[in-house]
Amino acid sequence: MAAGLCLLASIGASAALPQGFRGILIPINPEINRIENPTPSLGIFYEKLRDLKAAKGGQAIVFHIGDSHVEAGFFPGVVRAGLQQMFGDAGRGYVKPTVIGVYPKKNLIAITLRQDVKAIRLRAGLKDTDPAKGFNRMVLYHEKGFEYYDFEVLDDANHLLATVRTGRPKDWPGMGSVQTTNVELPGTYRSVVLRSAADPQRKGQRYAQLYGVSLENGDSGVVYHNYGINGANCDTFLKSSFFHKQLERIQPDLVVISLGTNDASTPAFRQADFAARLDALLTKVREISPQSAVLLTTAPDSYFARLRRRTAKPNPNMAMVREVIIDTAARRGCAYWDLFSIMGGPDSMKLWRDSTLANTDNIHFTKDGYEHQGRLLLDALLKGYASNAETRSR
Repeated sequence: MAAGLCLLASIGASAALPQGFRGILIPINPEINRIENPTPSLGIFYEKLRDLKAAKGGQAIVFHIGDSHVEAGFFPGVVRAGLQQMFGDAGRGYVKPTVIGVYPKKNLIAITLRQDVKAIRLRAGLKDTDPAKGFNRMVLYHEKGFEYYDFEVLDDANHLLATVRTGRPKDWPGMGSVQTTNVELPGTYRSVVLRSAADPQRKGQRYAQLYGVSLENGDSGVVYHNYGINGANCDTFLKSSFFHKQLERIQPDLVVISLGTNDASTPAFRQADFAARLDALLTKVREISPQSAVLLTTAPDSYFARLRRRTAKPNPNMAMVREVIIDTAARRGCAYWDLFSIMGGPDSMKLWRDSTLANTDNIHFTKDGYEHQGRLLLDALLKGYASNAETRSR
């Protein structure tokens, strides 16, 4: 067997074989599945995890952003579940309308409710298979202004739990920007219904604008927010006032950035341009949340998109994206996780696809593939946590 090749099963219990795995050799070297370039701010994150393990209280907050690899939730969901199982569950964190499942439209960032407001109901909550605890508080990201409807929060039996007021005078200086409202619930729930509601004291209401909801419980433990957007690149988050509002409100201990696939999926890709955009995004993140540790993940291998998988061509830009991410991490004092190399490097997408861990579009992964990536990242984070504890004890 060539150097760097091993059976997937050899990674360990935290990265067990996914269901349906066919046993094909996958080029993964478990020795390189680790967090590289650990930084002092990452050590502070690990310290918070140690406090949680020692039952000292508090919360460790993670904010994972990215493209479609993150959007589906399978990849970050495994990391969230593993960290919360070990260090405590402080809430499901942010979910956007597509993940809530209320308006399945591609690339949706916000949902606008119009016309018969009483007929529109949005369900926000946890799937039956989600191991997360229930929530007793919510944060709504929405618009406020004279023309916006209020929101009502109801339980499954249609009992009113809370009302979110959105009305402001027409000349209110905050109009046109994303707002947040904290909602305290009278009990713990696994699902609620959001409904737009007219305020009889206000005329001219036309619609309600909802960008997403954060589900939290206030307990000690880990909150793992994930926000992925189909087709996103570095500019998507750099220019997004909504993301900036999220980051400002959340103030995470750790920001995980998983981008690069869409930046590289064009013949016009230029390594220097990607480096400049990634650098600008890091500058914005640190401007808004300077205390956050940053973990960059290299983008996985992928092919240029083709309708027929046999004619798909490996994308050589992915290796250059990896180089930029690792170089940027070194220059800007960020940790990084080298998924590209861990999964096998150039042209490894073919083996993942043939092992039913990747889709036939040669870009995206199956649910099993994404969950396996989540187990790998979780394993790397826990190795870093253990190594940091060992270093501190010397």
